[in-house]
Amino acid sequence: MFRKLFLVFALLLMMASLSGGALAQGDDNPAIAILRFGPSDALGITEGAILDVLESYGFITSEENRQLEERQNLEGENLSVYWGEAGFDLPSVNLIVDAALDRDVDVLVTLNAPVAQVAATVTSDMDDPPVVLFTAVSAPYKAGIADSSCIKPDHVGGAETLIEYEPVFEAFRLQDPDLNRVGFLYATSMTSGIDAYERFTAIATEMGVEVIEAGIASLSDLAAAAEGLVERGARALFVSGDYLTAAGLPIIVFVANENSVPVFHPSMGTIFSGVTIGAGFASYYSRGDNLGVILVGHLNGDVDIASTRIHIDSSNLLGINLDSAKEQDVEISEDLMKRAATVVSGGTIAQASPQVLQAVARRGKVLPLEQRLERDMAFLASLECTEEMTAEQQAALEAADK
Repeated sequence: MFRKLFLVFALLLMMASLSGGALAQGDDNPAIAILRFGPSDALGITEGAILDVLESYGFITSEENRQLEERQNLEGENLSVYWGEAGFDLPSVNLIVDAALDRDVDVLVTLNAPVAQVAATVTSDMDDPPVVLFTAVSAPYKAGIADSSCIKPDHVGGAETLIEYEPVFEAFRLQDPDLNRVGFLYATSMTSGIDAYERFTAIATEMGVEVIEAGIASLSDLAAAAEGLVERGARALFVSGDYLTAAGLPIIVFVANENSVPVFHPSMGTIFSGVTIGAGFASYYSRGDNLGVILVGHLNGDVDIASTRIHIDSSNLLGINLDSAKEQDVEISEDLMKRAATVVSGGTIAQASPQVLQAVARRGKVLPLEQRLERDMAFLASLECTEEMTAEQQAALEAADK
């Protein structure tokens, strides 16, 4: 009862944040809303990169950037920015999108598939819809946000976060080549979770690995699902790349620690949430930087979102949390340690590759426009959908429907 009351109160505060404001935005002052399904360190890095690009291009000042880093709404001289968050509650996604539209914003920046899905759907019937730009979405076409990178609603664009499961299987084999029975946790309520299950089980079948699966509809199901996998004989837990299970990683890690089994995830940064071995996506800042460039390209009139293809952000790095391994009585293999780009030990980063150090150094380092403009223009030019590209994609879609 108290939890429900707290959620209602939190949603009211969230709605007030999006709907209220001391100053009205001017007619010529563009406005954007940055909306996400729920909080995470990775998304914080992505959002920070978007803000850094806006500062580089003069849409916000350094002081305004600091204000926005605290997720405070901004009604500035050059740009208004409003925040929205659904607290990992699917019904609340509609509320934050509606509240942003009530602001009459020019762009909806959507992080995570549930928000992008709702934003694209709600705006599809509008005569003059705001632009919807998405990132941190792992299966945009299965989610119905677009048909392909160039065949999509004219007002929708952004970038797919490519989550791959081959790297995490490779890490699994290096860690324990003889283990052939694993548990897999995924969200049945999210397209990205279902997509992850299909891809994960296909790879496991090819490798001769038996998968015991447990789907969850909400975070309240997670502890029982993880415990059930261990009881059914899973000696390692794999977690989907969807955002619902990501929100519950501390729950999964707690169950794993209690039962002395390692946890694997297809995103390197999850080792900071206690995952034992994270092997996969790690470009959290770069994807925000890329989306920021698309955003300012639209705001400056340098690109037409209708003819701008959906970009793919991809990277594969290996991370290991030795603290979690110790809690789980797991000895990390020497081969796996040699390949690690990041190692957490004693609660801190004990080892980091030059690639990781370079990525960390980029955070908060706002590049002067003259140092990035040529590169950014080249990136935007690379995203143009040609007639040939669109025709090829249309033919592929038609062939798949037959």
